Amino acid sequence: MPLEVPDRDEWFPKLDAFPRPDWPAIWGWERAWVKKEDLAEATCHITRHWLERLRTTLGDAYSVVESEHFHLVSSLDEAARLRMLQFLERSRARLVQTLGDVAWTDGIGKHVVLRFASLDQYYPYIAHFYSEGEHATSGGMFLRNGYAHIAYYEQLTMDSERVTLAHELAHNLVAHLPLPSWLNEALAEAFDADLAGGRFAAVDRELHAEHEAYWNADAIQEFWMGKSFHVPEGQRVAYSLAQVLLDIINREVRPKPEEFRRFVTQATWHDAGEAAAQEQLEVGLGEIASVFLGEGDWSPRPETWESRRQKQA
Repeated sequence: MPLEVPDRDEWFPKLDAFPRPDWPAIWGWERAWVKKEDLAEATCHITRHWLERLRTTLGDAYSVVESEHFHLVSSLDEAARLRMLQFLERSRARLVQTLGDVAWTDGIGKHVVLRFASLDQYYPYIAHFYSEGEHATSGGMFLRNGYAHIAYYEQLTMDSERVTLAHELAHNLVAHLPLPSWLNEALAEAFDADLAGGRFAAVDRELHAEHEAYWNADAIQEFWMGKSFHVPEGQRVAYSLAQVLLDIINREVRPKPEEFRRFVTQATWHDAGEAAAQEQLEVGLGEIASVFLGEGDWSPRPETWESRRQKQA
């Protein structure tokens, strides 16, 4: 007997222009009514209900398609949709192979990718996931709240879209780990270079001057906390520094693959990965940062972070 999953209006309230699934209510229904062996199928049905409602909101140009591991909402034509799904499946397989048991592969349901045709649709959609205030611009995002999914907007070339997707998919596959922001972003940058033809952003003279002007003992704590990645004035140098630190680890520290995977598995946002670095890389993050930034007080100081958050609140 086929599994019957209701499509309830109260599960998909329109808090703004878009249906916003009430995932706690949905998951509560699943716990009460769905057998464990049917959970993946039920989740796929509910996800299809959500995405079909979203497609209706976005307009007739959009369609919903899926593959073994992905749901895709887009305005792409049939041939382009197929190529996109093939790229996503190849990228996921490569990431899982590279990450090994670090990768998040036992989640319920498929990955969801939303490709918006314009910024006028993209930014209102992602605004729901932001707190009020000024935020940096983005070309795509991995959205963790509720059913984790990727949202991005149509870009000038398919190559640039693939870089964005590889980056956000990397975030998706390590979303179960309590990674510090700098390591999460550095890994995503490394994977988009590997999977989609992105490249390591070399630090030229102009960018190096920006680093010298921006980083000090106070600003580096904002970096370790993850705040620098979300403010317009710090975003460019924060992403760059994250890449540089990972490059230094690869070139100078040279951990064995299993040591690096243990570092990634153990690194936590609570201390920016300092304890994991000391244990698995046998070097502190401040010392790694000093290779690029020069002498200074660059080590994470998590004991100061709570007072910083209270001042910023």
